[in-house]
Amino acid sequence: MHRLSHIGTRSKSTLADKLRNAVGGADYGKSKQAMAAGSLTAKDENGEDFRELYVMPKRKLRGQTQLEQATGRAEVKTRSRFDLMDRLAERPPRSEEMDPEKHTWSDIWPAARTFASSVVPLPVRMGSRPNVEKRAPFKKEGNLELVKIPNFLHLTPVAVQQHCEAIKKFCTPYPPELLSDASITPSLLPISVQYSTYIHQGTNIRDIRSRVITMIVDVDYLKLSENAAEKLVRLAGNRYNQETGQLTIITDRCHTRKQNLDYAHYLLTVLYHEANKQEAWAELKERSDNLQVEFDGSTTKSKLEDLIEKAKSSGLKTDEKALAEFGEMWKTYRNTEETAEKTREYGRQMKKMLGI
Repeated sequence: MHRLSHIGTRSKSTLADKLRNAVGGADYGKSKQAMAAGSLTAKDENGEDFRELYVMPKRKLRGQTQLEQATGRAEVKTRSRFDLMDRLAERPPRSEEMDPEKHTWSDIWPAARTFASSVVPLPVRMGSRPNVEKRAPFKKEGNLELVKIPNFLHLTPVAVQQHCEAIKKFCTPYPPELLSDASITPSLLPISVQYSTYIHQGTNIRDIRSRVITMIVDVDYLKLSENAAEKLVRLAGNRYNQETGQLTIITDRCHTRKQNLDYAHYLLTVLYHEANKQEAWAELKERSDNLQVEFDGSTTKSKLEDLIEKAKSSGLKTDEKALAEFGEMWKTYRNTEETAEKTREYGRQMKKMLGI
């Protein structure tokens, strides 16, 4: 009995009337307008406002809207199309409004950045076409090829001149004496550092080869003793050039150029101090341990001295200074590569010493 009374109560509600009207073909729109105007009020048995349950959403579905537009029962709303040309029509690009006489390019493009067609006032084209003679390459507007590559629009001659003038006050002028006479450069600047900077097209502007540092040092200007210089040459190995007397240090172990430069200075400092160290076992060095064959103490020198003494005793004229010149030539002849010219010089010095 309770269930039947509940059904009878709900059948008297406004929602049931709406369902009956929908089945019977009644005009549901007018009753809805009347409900919104307040002429009809839905009340339950306790006199409270009835909260409607909307099974379908209040908005129209897309299919229903399209059907009404196709049958002409609904108005088709036209929307403005999002177009690049419409945006450009509102305001012209900056490159067209720019006055070269009033604007400075270094202020517009002060640093490295990606190419922007609306800013660069140049008719730049880039790309490839099958027939270039018939159709020119693509324009700068919307050209991705110009965006991919790095540009140097911030390094114009005027901009470089401005940068140089700005950092000029922090720089030291190059000595004019070195510019006039390059022969005194090694004596004043015995250490030279060489490195390379690479500029290329790619995803990364850095090149791994730019970190390599080459330091060239003139060993004669380090003011080392004879033993210290020989020890430094032994420690340097093939990094020392016997002909030029220069020590070359190449560092490429670190990731940056500055780190490799510091490492090169560190190696030079270590070589210098290690060469000047005097160990107890170094005093046991013999003549055969020298890097070069010395004329002093050789059997050739002793034999020549005996020969000169015999020549003096027999009344022959000898040149004692020629012995020193012959010793220098003999040292060069024994410690360098033998050539025909050195052999002839050896014979001339021997004849001069013996007065022949």
